[in-house]
Amino acid sequence: MNSNPLVCLCLFLIWLFCPCTVFPQTSQSEQQLVIDSQLRKRIIDQIGRSLQDKYIEPEKVTDINLYMQTRLKNGAYDKLDDPGDLAQALTKDLRTVSKDLHLFVTYDPALAKRILAAPQSPSYELKELPPTEESLAEMRATNYSFQKLEIMRGNIGYLDLRSFVDATYSKDTAAAAMNFLANTDAVIVDLRRNPGGFINLELFLASYFYPDRVEWLARYHRDGNKTLSDWTLRDVPGKRMPNVDLFLLTSSETGSAAEGFAFRLQQQKRARVIGEKTSGAGYGNKETPIGDGFVFYVSVFRQFDRQSGRGWQTTGVPPDVASPAARALAVAHSEAVKTLLLKATDAKRKQQLSWLSPLLELEAYGPKQIPIPVLRRYVGKYDNGKIDVSLDQDQLSFLGASGIKRRMLALGEDLFLVEDSSVSPERQARARFVMDSDGVVTELRLLVADGRSFPRARMR
Repeated sequence: MNSNPLVCLCLFLIWLFCPCTVFPQTSQSEQQLVIDSQLRKRIIDQIGRSLQDKYIEPEKVTDINLYMQTRLKNGAYDKLDDPGDLAQALTKDLRTVSKDLHLFVTYDPALAKRILAAPQSPSYELKELPPTEESLAEMRATNYSFQKLEIMRGNIGYLDLRSFVDATYSKDTAAAAMNFLANTDAVIVDLRRNPGGFINLELFLASYFYPDRVEWLARYHRDGNKTLSDWTLRDVPGKRMPNVDLFLLTSSETGSAAEGFAFRLQQQKRARVIGEKTSGAGYGNKETPIGDGFVFYVSVFRQFDRQSGRGWQTTGVPPDVASPAARALAVAHSEAVKTLLLKATDAKRKQQLSWLSPLLELEAYGPKQIPIPVLRRYVGKYDNGKIDVSLDQDQLSFLGASGIKRRMLALGEDLFLVEDSSVSPERQARARFVMDSDGVVTELRLLVADGRSFPRARMR
């Protein structure tokens, strides 16, 4: 068991899940590397040896190597004379045969030299190369991937996190973000564009959502045949939020450490996952120079729940509430407010949430589909003809004192939002139709945000 929760792990970031893998630019001298048949064979042979020695799924190594050697023999790489293009082609084929998004090759002579010069350590120690000054500057320029913070309607906190940057460098920014959210009633963490990163930030952020230290996930490392557990932190800077409702947004681009974050919080029923199934990248990798300036990232361990033995490699993390990624935030916002409404006891707060909830449901899912015969019941004049409700092309409309015909968007079978672009949605009036015991509409009630209701009788 590792007693230090601030262990670091590079589960790599942008290279991992972009539709087109990005490779470092090479200098003019490095671009003069001659890519010939001997080099191609040498690189693929070295990939095979690295897999044989280190890969977390040794039972798959023979098939992977056979596939790569067959691709080489059939001339798949013969026309590739640029090292970056060769690295990209090798990555594509490795991922195709293995279904492992943590396997990839890059051409980066400077990185290869740094790795070779650094002390070697077993993977379970989770030691990483220190970042370059350029990398540190990029971290700062992107605010350590804390893209956006917001207090949304209903006192819902929102964090858009684009990667799990090593907590050695991101900890202060992470603490500031969590303290910004500390007084919200629910929190939404957006992982839809998060390809992963470092376990230490995963543990740091998760610690805020528990009352005390908890066991997180286990790691099995092939080298050393070791199984270790990671734990959340005993102490965090600022206020914990153990009782705050937590929602996580995911997509098919959510990967690696971001999946681990969602997997564990969902499994412990601490959070609800909303969006799409994640990418299924449940292994951890380590970089290995394989000659001629090429570096191979090979999966060397897997994460899993110690009790069930389950992980998320290839399967991904399924959402609790399925939604297209583009709509997941609106759906989570609606779900958060509905959850708060169910628990609300203060009359004023309950009124606020009751007014907000149908509006957020409208934004998340669109207007309710009301049968046309039901809509026809509402057509008519109200308030001595001052209000005219009409049905045009299956759309209910409201014409009142303003003289402007406004759409009526269904929030329920008898409840409608009277659309008015001159004011915010929260301030737009609503209309509720009231029927007698025979199902005949007798009046229209205009509703406003503070709970007041203004009945308007229907003309006979």
